Amino acid sequence: MERLTVLLALMALDAGGAETHVVSLAKQLKKRGVEVIVASHGGKLTKALETSGIKHYTLPLDRKSPLNLIYSVNGLANIVKEHEVNVIHAHARIPAWVSQWVSFMTGCPYITTSHGIYSTGWGMGLITTWGRKVIAVSEDVKKHLINGFKVNPDKIFVIPNGIDLEQFNPKIDSSQVERQLGLMHEDLKIVYVSRLMGARGEIALRLIEALPKIEKTFPNIKLIVVGEGDKYESIARMAAEYNSKTSENNVVVTGARLDTPLIMNMADVAVGVGRVALEAMAMEKPVIIAGEAGFMGILNPDNFEIAKKHNFSGRGSDMRTDADNIAKSIKELLSDIELRKKLGAFGRQKVARYFSIETMTDEVLNVYHQVIEEGKNELNR
Repeated sequence: MERLTVLLALMALDAGGAETHVVSLAKQLKKRGVEVIVASHGGKLTKALETSGIKHYTLPLDRKSPLNLIYSVNGLANIVKEHEVNVIHAHARIPAWVSQWVSFMTGCPYITTSHGIYSTGWGMGLITTWGRKVIAVSEDVKKHLINGFKVNPDKIFVIPNGIDLEQFNPKIDSSQVERQLGLMHEDLKIVYVSRLMGARGEIALRLIEALPKIEKTFPNIKLIVVGEGDKYESIARMAAEYNSKTSENNVVVTGARLDTPLIMNMADVAVGVGRVALEAMAMEKPVIIAGEAGFMGILNPDNFEIAKKHNFSGRGSDMRTDADNIAKSIKELLSDIELRKKLGAFGRQKVARYFSIETMTDEVLNVYHQVIEEGKNELNR
């Protein structure tokens, strides 16, 4: 078989679920002998690509002004021609819209991945395109594509984001990071990793609100909040106010970091959604699902299937995401070390079974080959 060349296009490469997924996918594809090229506005994760020998092109794929769109279309088309790209794989709406025009200009087919439930509003509808095939990261995302965007079900593949179980290995040593953040090994630690924007930033504020309720029973509790976004300043301010009333820093706000496995490995309880929940499960940590879409509480064998169906987002639950519910779930986990161990082992087992990066890459490659084969058949007609 001739060498496969794939262009992955996304908005930017700052720390986030879709971005981390693209980096993991790019590395796995390269391991399989695929020539991988990535285009985005750039960001903190570009170094991870370059370290792996993966070429990155900087284009304004995060901006939808006419001039930037034209610049991106021309830039992506030049990449496709220069590298003789076989398929473009877009990971957000603007890159997908750009890829549509590049496909029209060059004949190179494109596919998209839908990483979540997107707005179907009139304005966004104008720049929403899907390509020959669409990858949905969960069953409810597939349903939304069919009902909200009228995408043909036959062209949708449900492929969850994959986790690298070698990278997310619970045997790694986090002691250096603990010392760096001023934490003691014996502290009980709640870890929240997220983009601190909108409703996800609000979760961090609810966690700080929940701390007094938790601290009464567990005085050595620490909250570590990792991420950046428009809510960062208000979170840091609330953390500083909370810490000023105590003799030590009980809330540590780190900003964005790229050493998620080391941070997650410190957790006694992890709070998060989507990819973060899966990464915590891979690290054998008990997980509380709390995000902008809803609050599911402690992830366990009873609610795993519904959580999986909704991409561990909290959708499908009618519980309120408030400080009381958060505190109750955290206290339940902290009071039972055996339960934490049991849920941690359960989580890693499920990630290994359903969400390994190797399985996901196999399935994505299958989609690429289908798209390329269809294109060849059309040319031969």
